[in-house]
Amino acid sequence: MALRELWISFRLLVVLGALLLAGLPAALLPAVMSPDLAGAPPDPLNWLAVATAAAMALAAAAAAATLASERRRGTAGWMASRAVPRATIALSWFVAFALLLSIGLVPVAAVAWLALGPFLLGGPGALVAATAATACAGGATLAIGLLAGAALPRWPAAAVAAVAGTALLVPPAFGASGPWWLPADGVRVLAELDTAARPVADGLRAAGVALGVAAVVLVGVVVIFERADL
Repeated sequence: MALRELWISFRLLVVLGALLLAGLPAALLPAVMSPDLAGAPPDPLNWLAVATAAAMALAAAAAAATLASERRRGTAGWMASRAVPRATIALSWFVAFALLLSIGLVPVAAVAWLALGPFLLGGPGALVAATAATACAGGATLAIGLLAGAALPRWPAAAVAAVAGTALLVPPAFGASGPWWLPADGVRVLAELDTAARPVADGLRAAGVALGVAAVVLVGVVVIFERADL
């Protein structure tokens, strides 16, 4: 039902479209900045990571607005009155948006490999690890968006999710390293695939941290949603 609602409301197309557009820097910038392909171009990877981070922040804002709308207009209350657990309602939106992120990042990774493959250290395995870590970072951001959606009205929730997602995901796209417990390090791994010494190990570590943060935040989402007025 969550996926169907995303489809008929066109939010599915908006999120997937934003993710597909995120692959354009990898396809276009190398020809503009390095027409002879004489060296590893770092800027296309940085902008690829920035565009992907922005698309995931948009997905988090959409998730926040969606859960807040379901809560405020009574749809979630109608389902809860028919013996659907509140936790199931909240987690179904996480699964739906996480599925969209996972599907949307596949063509992004494919475009990055086709355009920048000769410059990526570690081969396709490193790209897969970085993409998976980026998807996990997006999942943690989705959980933060749902937390806002469980507690706030629609537009404040969307604004909080967008600001939090941008602040969390965009700095690592330019190589900024924060504390180890921040869940967005996968974006940095993606941005540094042309220079990273251990992209696979760093990607797996970042993915584990992001999944742990997402799990903790989702517990908070369920707790708040269980007590929310539907």
